[in-house]
Amino acid sequence: MGSKVSFWEKDALLSYDIIIVGGGIIGMSVAASLAERWPKKSILIFERSLVPAGASTRNAGFACFGSLTEVLSDIDTIGQDGARFLLENRWKGLQITRKRLRDQNIGFEELGGFEVIDSDVVRALGRVDEVNHLVGDFIPSYIQTKVKLDGVRTDQGQKIVSMHGEGQLHSGKLMRALEAYCSEKGVRFRTGASVGLIEKVNDRFKVQLDDAIRDRVTFSSSILIDCRNAFSNSDIEPGRGQVLLTEPISDLKFRGNLHIDEGFYYLRSVGSRILFGGGRNLDFEGEQVQEFGLHVPIQSALDNRISEILDLKTPPKIDMRWSGIMGFTKDKRPIVRLEHDGLLRAVGMGGMGIALAGRIGEMVKELIEEKQLL
Repeated sequence: MGSKVSFWEKDALLSYDIIIVGGGIIGMSVAASLAERWPKKSILIFERSLVPAGASTRNAGFACFGSLTEVLSDIDTIGQDGARFLLENRWKGLQITRKRLRDQNIGFEELGGFEVIDSDVVRALGRVDEVNHLVGDFIPSYIQTKVKLDGVRTDQGQKIVSMHGEGQLHSGKLMRALEAYCSEKGVRFRTGASVGLIEKVNDRFKVQLDDAIRDRVTFSSSILIDCRNAFSNSDIEPGRGQVLLTEPISDLKFRGNLHIDEGFYYLRSVGSRILFGGGRNLDFEGEQVQEFGLHVPIQSALDNRISEILDLKTPPKIDMRWSGIMGFTKDKRPIVRLEHDGLLRAVGMGGMGIALAGRIGEMVKELIEEKQLL
């Protein structure tokens, strides 16, 4: 019985310096940072879907860092240092991505970010200086309170604040540009590649994948990096996000991003349309899944709230609905670490992968340098 692979395949196509499992924005950003640092090293990305699935192409396209009430919640739960760590790395990460790929290639627009505060308004506004002082060295005057916002309904007890520097982008264009950048740097891709058994043999990782022709093929690498985010192991809690997109709205006045309820609801303009998502807090347990699908009660809640929030003559018509899977850690900080068996992990972006991606790639690079893995 002959070998399932040829000499040529074994000699040139199955062995790499670095293998990355997960071809979303994190996996490709890690590959970009490593290819920039070690241009002569061979890098391969495995992605189980033909088009990256998870959150990378199914998110809302927010280029954001944290709304006022979200930051205050972080300060109260993980302390000022923890909250600053999250904000600073999101801010730096987005700057890396924008510089690497250029705004026009990712559809980036700095249309502004806003938040409707409708509970504990006095307390939240009383802590604006605290937040601005916390991040003032890299985002001056981050939270601004004297805000007028067209196209959004507010009650008398509500207050609108803005987040300086926030923008939005086109997630599909971002992924396309990132893939092109990685390819130009020599990174190889295998899509539709579902990884099976992973084991360490001496100083090499062996990665098995199913193959329609060969039954099973084994790749190998010196370094293996898990970038599967919500589809990683038990350290990560998955969280499904529900999203809808309206048909074009002729009388739409609102432009930008809008955060509601500590970011559990999020709304943005997409040309003359509105994308509205969230509601995971209505059923945390039910949405802690790795399966795509629509949660009917949450979609109904989105339908109701979009009509309440937007100042329109008639309720908007819905064109599309979908969901994406995010990955969360217990303290909201992403995991970038070297495991005991030598596996590197970069997972748990907490729904902030767009902002964090560029910085996560640099953190993985720094970890490889620190541990002298290459």
